[in-house]
Amino acid sequence: MSLREYLATDFTNWSLGPYHPALPGPMMLRLQLDGEIIVSGETEAGFLHRGLEKALERHSWQSSLTYADRLDPESAIFGELAVCLAAEEIAGIDVPRRAQNIRVILSELTRISSHLGFLARMAKAVGSTPMFHYVLRDRERVLDLFELLTGARFSINFLRLGGVSADVTEGFIERVIDVCELIRIRLKEYNDLFSFNHAFLKRSSWIGVLSSERARALGVTGPNARAAGLSLDVRKSAPYSGYELIDFEIPVGRGEGGTIGDAHDRFVLRLREITQSLEILKQSVDSIPAGQFQSVKISREFTIAPGEAYSRVESPRGTLGCHLVSDGGTRPARVQFKTPSTGHMLTIPELVIGTRVEDISVILLSLDISLAEFDR
Repeated sequence: MSLREYLATDFTNWSLGPYHPALPGPMMLRLQLDGEIIVSGETEAGFLHRGLEKALERHSWQSSLTYADRLDPESAIFGELAVCLAAEEIAGIDVPRRAQNIRVILSELTRISSHLGFLARMAKAVGSTPMFHYVLRDRERVLDLFELLTGARFSINFLRLGGVSADVTEGFIERVIDVCELIRIRLKEYNDLFSFNHAFLKRSSWIGVLSSERARALGVTGPNARAAGLSLDVRKSAPYSGYELIDFEIPVGRGEGGTIGDAHDRFVLRLREITQSLEILKQSVDSIPAGQFQSVKISREFTIAPGEAYSRVESPRGTLGCHLVSDGGTRPARVQFKTPSTGHMLTIPELVIGTRVEDISVILLSLDISLAEFDR
């Protein structure tokens, strides 16, 4: 027997899931290993399917927003907003300027909350308990703002066709300003404590590298695409709800810890996006106009003329699209979402090839996939 034949080994097949702490949610990850090196991988989802789009079609226009709220539980406002924008376009409903400002404020607070949750999950993946607790402590301040305005902390169910369900409460604007200043200070602490910590750099740099060409080909949007070098943001390319009146920048990947498009770049880019969200919030609360917070009252018998529309919003995970069809009845005839996590799931088989088993959790969590919106 030759030395080559003696040392030859077979590949090992390994399955993770559907429930495993290294995964972003209920899914299966089937890997082929050469020792500890991943040779190939494939994903399988569908364990969280809820028939959400059909549920929207079976309820009235206003009740359907409750189900849109559950599209991505961590970023509830964006499912509601996508449905509202599409329905308002079909019905020709104008949204008061004050209501648009409130929508923007809630959207950016939700973006900050979602990104803080992402930072906490990344810290937990590499074993940084202090960072994990510090981030969740600060996210509680944002959730307190949701509770102050809407009465809920996650599934807020606050948007209405033609505006929002209520005006801002007393002291809300002042609390937003205080929380923004607090998080601005915390961001420097996060960088000092964790972002460029030697141990975290070793775990996240030069792994899971996504090129701009593959990001575009696979339909990747949001922070993952921007970390790969693509300057794509619906708030700039197709502004909605008054984003065209706000001055802010679109962060793109710099490869500060390793290379452009790696797991570390995706982490740092979300920190930079929080900074931009703070700037948007500052401008929004400074310029919130007087006036009505809702232009129409929606009853159970409310109907929308036949037509269809497609809306896009920039969620914390990327471009969220909603195709809405009305047949003139009291409920949507057809609802279909295009979620950003779909493109992110497609990248997994490519990003894990050539990496080690212990890198799986960091790569998958760096993509910030929501299995709830992917399966629906």
